[in-house]
Amino acid sequence: MEIDIRHIVAAAAVTTPIMVLFLAGAFIAARSGVDRVSSGQDVLRIAGNFSAMLLRVAAYVVVLLLVQHFIGMRSTFGW
Repeated sequence: MEIDIRHIVAAAAVTTPIMVLFLAGAFIAARSGVDRVSSGQDVLRIAGNFSAMLLRVAAYVVVLLLVQHFIGMRSTFGW
C-alpha cells in the first residue's frame, strides 16, 4: 500500500482544523468554573471537567459507529 503525498496533505487538511477546534474546546471546557488554579480542588475540578468532556466525545463516536452500522455503512476505521 503506497501512501502518496497528496493523500497525506488531504488528510492533514481535514484533521488539522478538527483537532484545533477539539483542543480549544477541551481547554475551555476544562477551565470551566475555575478562575485560577490556587488549590487542590481547582485541579480536581479541571481534571473532572476534562474527563467528562473526553467521555462525552467517546460516547458521540460510539453512537456514530452504531448509526453507521445500522444503516449499512462500513466502518470508517477499516474493520
